[in-house]
Amino acid sequence: MKMNKKGFTMLELLAVIIILGILMTLAYTSISKYLEQARDATYEDFEQNIKDGVTNYLIDHTGSIPSEGKSLVVDVKKLVCEGYVESLQDPNESSKTCNLESYAIVKRNNDTGYNMDIDYEACLVCKGYKSPACSNSISGITRLKASSSCEVD
Repeated sequence: MKMNKKGFTMLELLAVIIILGILMTLAYTSISKYLEQARDATYEDFEQNIKDGVTNYLIDHTGSIPSEGKSLVVDVKKLVCEGYVESLQDPNESSKTCNLESYAIVKRNNDTGYNMDIDYEACLVCKGYKSPACSNSISGITRLKASSSCEVD
């Protein structure tokens, strides 16, 4: 009696499933690595946007520039409200922003001739991320906050 063999055996199906599982695991680890790199690049861009925004703010408000040897803290919420920075959408949680706790530190060093020596640091605070600059103490430094009428998430 002849057996009519149609279809795959259980062993063949199991081998295909195992191979697909291995391929999916490799793809997932590669993709998650690239997603993490993209998220880190987004945070770096946010920090640069904060620095650029505070630079432009101080160009328009020269009276706010700290004197030599002094520092100033500018809240990101103020920069967003006044249009110097766009709202910083948190890449970890799209319904949240990084606006409320983030700030920029402006430090004016010793000027040389007619040139001001100013350093900018951005403290970016998002869910699951905090810039290294956030470890600097800002107590006792003049802080520019957004007006109470400003509504930013």
